[in-house]
Amino acid sequence: MFASAQSAAVYSYDVPWFMYAIVVAALVIYAIIEAINMRTDHVIGFKEAVRWSVVYVSAALLFAIPIYVFIGTQATGEYLGAWAIEKALSLDNLFVISLIFASFRVPAKFQRRMLNYGIAGAIFFRLLFILAGVELLKRFEWIGIIFGLILIRAAWNAYKEARRGHDESEEDIKNSKLWKGITRIFPVHPEFDGHKFTTIVNGKRMLTMMGAIVILIECTDIVFAVDSVPAVLAISPDRFIAYSSNVFALLGLRALFFVYQSVSSKFWALNWALAAILAWIGFKMIAAPLGLHIPIGISLTILFLLLSAGLFVSLKWPHDSDNVTTDTAGK
Repeated sequence: MFASAQSAAVYSYDVPWFMYAIVVAALVIYAIIEAINMRTDHVIGFKEAVRWSVVYVSAALLFAIPIYVFIGTQATGEYLGAWAIEKALSLDNLFVISLIFASFRVPAKFQRRMLNYGIAGAIFFRLLFILAGVELLKRFEWIGIIFGLILIRAAWNAYKEARRGHDESEEDIKNSKLWKGITRIFPVHPEFDGHKFTTIVNGKRMLTMMGAIVILIECTDIVFAVDSVPAVLAISPDRFIAYSSNVFALLGLRALFFVYQSVSSKFWALNWALAAILAWIGFKMIAAPLGLHIPIGISLTILFLLLSAGLFVSLKWPHDSDNVTTDTAGK
């Protein structure tokens, strides 16, 4: 049942208090697990990353059960759709993070720790973005057109990226506006000092590379959130569904990163699927304020078909040497 319905495009569910408690418990358990594992730095192997990925994906899917029982069928579909979209959109984020690590020669033993700092920041900022986005949709229904245009732009960028493949280099990261902005604002010591974010150099306090890169990762996630949050709100404008789907997608991001490094080239068609998904969601957001409300069942079906098609095509027709990057072509 809906607790309120400010407009045909904005509504909220009657969510029992213990559902919020489950999300908080998941965050606490994740923090405890990572605190224990980070007492000693170690390199994450592929098998370990796969095991943890299975754990977090299973947790995300299991959370759909209490949503179905205590909130309803439509909320369950929205949660699964929003989770899947956030998971798929995070692949571009993971690619950029891998470039950041390569650009600054981040030791493998520090990568897990830095990813966890990034995830903690992302969970906090996504909450702010989702709350702000929901309030904007409630107060100004036409803001959906703005969100839709943002997603259409993201779809166009995804399409261009799918055509040419990932062509960013390590130098692109070092010359990016984000990194230049960080180094202008903060004095950065070009070395790591264990786990410290700051250090004293010649009597002057400076950011270590650990601190500077964590800030860069946080800023990168905020940039990606500009696309992903409107996409999630287009699937479900309910604050609980939107945020819980983000939380469970982000909790598995650290493990997914180490898996992604090994299998990213195998799922080349996902880039095309994501471009189509963003275009579809953008159209849906623009159409709603104009009076064309697409049933949620149809919208979710299209999303899952596009994602499934991307996975199927990638596995059925592995990328050939004409369309792969240099690394893949050499295999």
